[in-house]
Amino acid sequence: MNIDDIVNKIANFIRNTESKNHKKNSHKSGGTNNKLFNIVVLILIGILLVIGNNYFKSTTATVSTTFKNKNTADENMISSNELNIRSIQSYEEKLTNKLKNILEKIDGVGKVDVMIYFESGEEKIPAININDSNSITDESDNNGGKRKINQSNNGRTIVMLNKGQETEPFITKTYEPKITGICIVAEGAKNKITELRIRQAVVNLFNLSEKKVNVYPMKN
Repeated sequence: MNIDDIVNKIANFIRNTESKNHKKNSHKSGGTNNKLFNIVVLILIGILLVIGNNYFKSTTATVSTTFKNKNTADENMISSNELNIRSIQSYEEKLTNKLKNILEKIDGVGKVDVMIYFESGEEKIPAININDSNSITDESDNNGGKRKINQSNNGRTIVMLNKGQETEPFITKTYEPKITGICIVAEGAKNKITELRIRQAVVNLFNLSEKKVNVYPMKN
């Protein structure tokens, strides 16, 4: 029984009791009935308040738990995305610094600034649990007909690892972001031979075509 049913029953009880009290002719009897009526009404109101209080407490607790779980999931997702972004940025910075340092060691190059362009972020390959099944069923009917049913089920699920209260995919391989172009500004690039040496070094290091490597002289 919900709260609405209880309220309706109390209202009907009050109406019926008032109707009976109006039919009473004796003042003494009417006074006694009024006292009894008031006591019953107070008891019913008290019961209603207790039930209502418990109902709203339960509802509030459920809503709070739901929002808490949702917020926790959102926080875990945000945390995972932030870690991926930081990992990519760290890789880009390390690669840029390595290229800068190696180019500056070439005779005649001088000071160097490097910018590397990437097509996308790193790609992670998770472990896959393969569960394939194949069943063949031979059926025959009353008329002598026969048929063969071949049913195949392909099951693929990502293998997950438990880390405390969180789960994450088990990564078997990680592909670094693909480089689409490199821009280099060097002090010694005014010399055409030095510029060519810089370009060839970068092309060979990253297996890029020459048109994807731009080399410019640094402003004085």
